[in-house]
Amino acid sequence: MIPSFWAILSTLLFSLSTPLSKILSSRYPPLFLAGLFYGGSALGALVGLIRPLGLSPESHRAFWEFSGLARRTRLALAGSVLAGGVVAPALFVRGLSGARASAGSLLMNAEGILTVILAVILFRERLTFRLLAGTVLGAGGCALLSLQDSLGTALWALPFLGAAFLWALDSNLLRFLSGVNPLVLTVWKGVASSLLLLSLSARFEIWRMPSPADIGLILAVGGIGYGASLVFFIRSIRLIGVSRTGAWFSFSPFFGAALSLVVLGEPVPGVFVVAAGILLVAAVLLSEKDREA
Repeated sequence: MIPSFWAILSTLLFSLSTPLSKILSSRYPPLFLAGLFYGGSALGALVGLIRPLGLSPESHRAFWEFSGLARRTRLALAGSVLAGGVVAPALFVRGLSGARASAGSLLMNAEGILTVILAVILFRERLTFRLLAGTVLGAGGCALLSLQDSLGTALWALPFLGAAFLWALDSNLLRFLSGVNPLVLTVWKGVASSLLLLSLSARFEIWRMPSPADIGLILAVGGIGYGASLVFFIRSIRLIGVSRTGAWFSFSPFFGAALSLVVLGEPVPGVFVVAAGILLVAAVLLSEKDREA
């Protein structure tokens, strides 16, 4: 198995959620939908714990041992839940409800850029010329995409950029949680995120109960695009580290945009093609650590 297998698999699974999230975002409000997504991720990971696939017997005992974790680890978990499990997905779904999924997905390239910036500022990781060039190009591509006339003002981009920043922060926080069983972590994060999001939804949103078919689809999207993707993301961090895993994950917006164009039949304006080309070059530059391994 190649070292980057889990990172690539995590990237592909998250990409699958974009066009389906766009369809569902027209039917249900963002807090409610994001809450059910994370409920699906927790259910999927819980099934994995009940019938563990190649995991050690200690995984069941570890499920109840979060109280024994170091204070820094527990704080990182709380930050991961709030930033990456509550606010970021709610912003992402909110953005999808008012913009094309392909454009929003490409704009999420900002996550890879911000992951590098936060890693350099907060954790003193080395900033090479290639990473700097990728960051500058990526910022330019995101700016170009956010200002395309066909979507009106740049305000449509704010939810995506907010989600990108918080998921970038989450990726850096996960370095403190890489020693925790990934299925256990996904269950706890899914449950906590789902309860918080649904509580906020009950307070601030109006929604109707989804049909059984929609419930099944929402839980499946959450289980695959959020749950399984997170499990494989954490496994990848264990094997190749945060930077290299994040570098591979920076390609997920292209897969998500491509799927959205095919599945949803969205138009492809010229500025979209130019921005996609710039962001693709930026993603290649940001992935330098994986090629150097």
